[in-house]
Amino acid sequence: MPAVPTNAAIERRTIQRSRTFWKGTILFPGGLRSTECTVRNFTQRGARLDCGGVGDVPDHFQLKIPQKGETFECSVTWRRPPEIGVAFLVAKDLGTDSLAEKLKTLEMQNRKLMQRLNARDSD
Repeated sequence: MPAVPTNAAIERRTIQRSRTFWKGTILFPGGLRSTECTVRNFTQRGARLDCGGVGDVPDHFQLKIPQKGETFECSVTWRRPPEIGVAFLVAKDLGTDSLAEKLKTLEMQNRKLMQRLNARDSD
């Protein structure tokens, strides 16, 4: 008879997180305080943070990740000291926006080149 998986063994995430070892900075509301953390896992919807000995991380804060060049609005979804899980309040779409922007730019460049070629052929 096959073993029945326990709740701990069931994967509940819809998107697999990437393992990371990034430096992060938790920016407390009001901007009067910040603390360093390590981003252990990351996806477009959230992250797992190792906060070390910091036990007073607020429920909502900004997470700055220098390696990504971005700051994320976060909400804490779980706490198991020294780690916390956070959800990004505005989910980042990794690459889709930049890909769409690149496509628009290339299409515009293509149109301009075609106009220049047509104008040259008319002369």
